[in-house]
Amino acid sequence: MVFFLLAEGTLRLAGYGYSPHFFQKRLIQGRPSWTDNQDYGRLFFPPGLVRYPRPFTMPAVKAPSTVRIFVLGESAAMGDPDFKFGLPRMVEVLLRERFPNRRIEVVNTAMVAVNSHAILPIARDCAQRDGDLWVVYMGNNEIIGPFGSASVFGARAPALPLVRAGLWVKGTRLGELLDGALDFARQGGQPLPEWTGMAMMADLKLRHDAPPTTRVYRHFERNLAGLVATGVRVGVPIVLCTVATNLKDCAPFASLHRLGLSATELAQWQAAYDAGVAWQDQGSPAEAKAAYEGASRIDGEFADLAFRRAECAHLLGQDAEAATLFRLARDDDALQFRADGRINGTIRRVAATFADRRVSLLDAEELFATNSPQGLPGAGFFYEHVHLRPEGNYLLARAVAEQAARALSLRASGQWVSQEQGLRLLGLTERNRYEALDVIRERLEGPPFTSQVGHARELQRLNDDLARYRLGGKPAQVRRAIQQVSEQLARYPEDPDLRWNLAALMENGADAAGSEAQWRALIGLQPQAALPRFNLAKLLESLGRQAEAVTLYNEGLRINPEYYPARHALGWLCLQMDSLPAAIHHLELAVRQKPRSLEDRLALAQALARANRPAEARKQALQVLRLDPNNAPAQTLLDTLRLGQ
Repeated sequence: MVFFLLAEGTLRLAGYGYSPHFFQKRLIQGRPSWTDNQDYGRLFFPPGLVRYPRPFTMPAVKAPSTVRIFVLGESAAMGDPDFKFGLPRMVEVLLRERFPNRRIEVVNTAMVAVNSHAILPIARDCAQRDGDLWVVYMGNNEIIGPFGSASVFGARAPALPLVRAGLWVKGTRLGELLDGALDFARQGGQPLPEWTGMAMMADLKLRHDAPPTTRVYRHFERNLAGLVATGVRVGVPIVLCTVATNLKDCAPFASLHRLGLSATELAQWQAAYDAGVAWQDQGSPAEAKAAYEGASRIDGEFADLAFRRAECAHLLGQDAEAATLFRLARDDDALQFRADGRINGTIRRVAATFADRRVSLLDAEELFATNSPQGLPGAGFFYEHVHLRPEGNYLLARAVAEQAARALSLRASGQWVSQEQGLRLLGLTERNRYEALDVIRERLEGPPFTSQVGHARELQRLNDDLARYRLGGKPAQVRRAIQQVSEQLARYPEDPDLRWNLAALMENGADAAGSEAQWRALIGLQPQAALPRFNLAKLLESLGRQAEAVTLYNEGLRINPEYYPARHALGWLCLQMDSLPAAIHHLELAVRQKPRSLEDRLALAQALARANRPAEARKQALQVLRLDPNNAPAQTLLDTLRLGQ
């Protein structure tokens, strides 16, 4: 213990390591403030795959008449694919407009790819930050997130005491030092893993009743109960939400047959299933359903079969049966990216346990079913499997806001704004809709979506939506969007999301000076955030202000060293400026992050050649040719290097 304390104290005095806490205290514009800690994700993710909190700032001392609400959860709670229009933002607008005599602070503490193991420590930090209400919307990532049974981030479903002990050790400076040494040894000079989203887990099929997954469900219940108990101890009311998922328009990502299925049974099952598919493709749902039911009597655990049966039942007007089958398809999915029935059952059970201690249940699963045609939630509210469209965020936020108002006994002096008004107050434009849909399209064009039943149909639906909003990029539309967002920013000049939106719109509308002013104002509001610096650097680079761009890229990379687009851009910019040592440094790091990037390797070869390091340049050029034998620039560089020998 003495050795540990001495080592820990020495490392802290030397300034080594990072804080393991979610909140970080800073002085922002002369005011003590709490912000997100961009290092928090390092506790749960290996290098190269670290995820980051949504940037926020809040006063260290809560002002009078302020209502401070923390939203805890994952990417669906955060607002993916565009957090500016997610659940926390919509809750803020609804409460702000309904209760103008109160200052509303909604703090978005949700993160991409985390689960209850990471959210529980966030809640413990929230308990010390003078919150008035917590909103908990989580459960999609238990299987695939950190310590899940199908995780790519480290150990899979270890015992809960080991998880907690490991996180405690890793949260010390000595633990960080040891963890860094282990990461270095494991990496062995190899490239860092590259974040590719859900595609990273596309091959990790797992039965829903496998022992490791059963252990994960137990961990979720204990973590959720611990989170709620933490809030109860400090007297914070909690709105605990079940998780809504896309049932009707999102097929399972993978399917597995039941255990013990013989070869004869499998052949019989396949024949019945194929017959059902043929009937369904011909537009004969009754015949298809009969064939599918024959297959289900042999093996009813194959998730795609349940989904196809549900589609047929829906077409035949048998909506109650369709809803049951759609839920079965979700629950039997062998790639569990959606909160299933057991997760939502656990949430309901924990809410009931604490119901007499200011914990209220918001059954979002039921809310979306009630507000969907035939009780089947689908593409009207969801982009894909779990992430909500603006309309879905409004529906959920309205229910959250109503429960928040009751829990906090807020006196209304207005009406709830409509969905149309709420989205306008957020500054949502057709351009924003188009950009979000474009992100989703890119997502759907890769695994595991490409293996889904009905993938082509859903991709076509998305392309139709994109076509509808494509005009949002026209000059006249951009000018109207700028006016709309500017009006809201005039009302709320310290709103960072409105400034972000306005900066991007102005840049798109060729108002470089206006865009620069907004990015600089945003950096002042959120100095801990890297992306505004990168965006401003990119703008200044396009204006020929290279030295300023280099400074901003470097500042951003000090905050987030793993952000590849900035590393790539800075390497190329330094090469153009003939700053060869800096160019080589950044391009080497870019190549380490993306070793198959021909563009980066070729640029690195050129920088090395110009720095009079021909052997290293030749090595990089040859690597380019190994990846692309017909790469003319690499061949030209090699020829030039040979002539110079």
